[in-house]
Amino acid sequence: MVTYPGLTEEQQSLLPKLKRAAISLPVLFEDSTHQLWQCETHSGPMIFKVCQHKQIEESVFWQGMNHLFNADFPTSLQHIEAIYQQIATTGELTIPNYIASKSSHFVLASWLEGTMLEASQVNDTMVNQLANHLGKLHNQTQTTWGPFHQATLPAKAWPNRLCETIQLLAKNKVPSLVSQQLLNEAIEQAKKVNPPYFSPIMPDLRWDQFLQQNNQLSALVDLDAVVFGPPEIELILLEYLLTEQQADNFKKVYQQHKMMPDLSQVRICYRLLLFLMNVLGERSQATWFEVSPKF
Repeated sequence: MVTYPGLTEEQQSLLPKLKRAAISLPVLFEDSTHQLWQCETHSGPMIFKVCQHKQIEESVFWQGMNHLFNADFPTSLQHIEAIYQQIATTGELTIPNYIASKSSHFVLASWLEGTMLEASQVNDTMVNQLANHLGKLHNQTQTTWGPFHQATLPAKAWPNRLCETIQLLAKNKVPSLVSQQLLNEAIEQAKKVNPPYFSPIMPDLRWDQFLQQNNQLSALVDLDAVVFGPPEIELILLEYLLTEQQADNFKKVYQQHKMMPDLSQVRICYRLLLFLMNVLGERSQATWFEVSPKF
């Protein structure tokens, strides 16, 4: 009997039957929190994502997500179907079909054709697709925030939790990586942050979360970190991913859905948060903060 890697006979009894042994896919990043397997099943090709608990425990990104948003990852995988369903319904991009998941263990989803997108391949069409996708998601607003399946934290709790998370992550960083002056400035700004609404966001938005085909974004395939939070976090992260021209194009399309918010009053604290969460792997405070604002 061909079996899914690491699952008991009982655990996989309700999963699509495999045609042949699953193929282990290369680990692309040292801190990857899942081992990926390509599966040929009698119900079609699928991707099997298995939690690597040691990497998750050591991940400053997930430390930040779990403290700031009460994300409760990887226990929250039992609720990930709701993310797949809403993003597929609301957003602009193709999402894998959810098949199954188990808390703290795995996610099984349909396999989508395409190649992982690299920054050098991003074109105007892709930027416009992303702007439409995020514009639609950011239009899904509510007054509470938190984990996607239970985003019930009140808006008034956001500034304090943001300050706590920045301070917690800063303590775990090598002291020389973050100056005390910058930390103080970010905390003072965070105390005054008052988000008017919260929307579905991906604080780990990167180009490698997408697939591309025929010079277009063909799919968004990594949804583990979707939470309800301030859209400004996602927009500030985009300032690192987009060129000046791409940012101009993005803004024009995004504003067909909603106005671009004023980021000047939150840029320092959200940039420091993203830096401390090691979202893009940058270790130099100077390099991170010298990137010019684009929105």
